[in-house]
Amino acid sequence: MSRTVSSHSFKSGERAWATCHTYSNRSPILALYMGPFNVSFCPAIPDEVTDTDLSFARDLARSAAAYLAACERFHAKQA
Repeated sequence: MSRTVSSHSFKSGERAWATCHTYSNRSPILALYMGPFNVSFCPAIPDEVTDTDLSFARDLARSAAAYLAACERFHAKQA
């Protein structure tokens, strides 16, 4: 069985931002806005957060922290 993979690149800049929408009665939604594009991350079941969801969120947070650190190092070299 083959698996279809889709890859998209979004460039950061003045029109790029991220936010986390939290609610009292459902799971959170992480939204990335990149100009005309919007990418949202949320658990598959709106009123449930599974161990798999937590694992993905932790992996995403680690990757975002590594991205930030790499950007900060690169930015410091430019000064």
